[in-house]
Amino acid sequence: MKLEEVEALKEQLINKKKTLTKAQLQEICEEFDKKFIYESTSFENDDFTFEDVCFLLEDHSREFPDKKPNRRKAIINNYHAINMVHQLAGKGQELNETIVKDLHQLLVDGIITGGVYRTRDLFILGAKHVPPTYLKIFKKMDQYFSDLNDPELKGLEKAAFAHLQLLKIYPFMDANGRLARLLLNYQLELDGYLPVSITKDQRDLYFKNIDEYKINKKIEPFTEFLAELEIIRIKEFMERD
Repeated sequence: MKLEEVEALKEQLINKKKTLTKAQLQEICEEFDKKFIYESTSFENDDFTFEDVCFLLEDHSREFPDKKPNRRKAIINNYHAINMVHQLAGKGQELNETIVKDLHQLLVDGIITGGVYRTRDLFILGAKHVPPTYLKIFKKMDQYFSDLNDPELKGLEKAAFAHLQLLKIYPFMDANGRLARLLLNYQLELDGYLPVSITKDQRDLYFKNIDEYKINKKIEPFTEFLAELEIIRIKEFMERD
């Protein structure tokens, strides 16, 4: 039911965008990006406030002596990465391995080596699902991109798959969560939807729905969750002058 509502709202969204100027659309985009960067980056840490993020994004040279340098880098990196998402999705560029690796490299620039698949196995503390051995990463990522090109996979389900399957494979040593949230929005924008962000009070449900996919191979719970996020985002967008 929610999926049908999203599709109906999507048509209204297209018409609404036509009534806004380029400057207005850019303002809305920048407002969202600040929120997304804060909420996505703070999954791994919470020593930066939203105000800190806004302050840093206004001037990337600003320092925070009382905070870890890598936190600051992660915020700036996420800014560059989300801008790359907007640019490429806006051009209609389909997701591919080069883009995924380039986005990962942007996310971890100056922190660790990026854009390279992991070369050892990982065990995530507290996780119910163990990522596949690194020996299977190349094969699984090849299948990932092949599945994304399946014409039967479309709409919100395709965006959900782009997000969930990357999290299941966990192809990189770090920043897989941030990358997956970027890929979610990449696919949403590519298909004419609005990008979304996960607030702190939504995280338990977010992780629960991810586990439903990882463990029980059910994509529907996350797709419904995504539909709800999209409905809220479009309705907020429609109220803009």
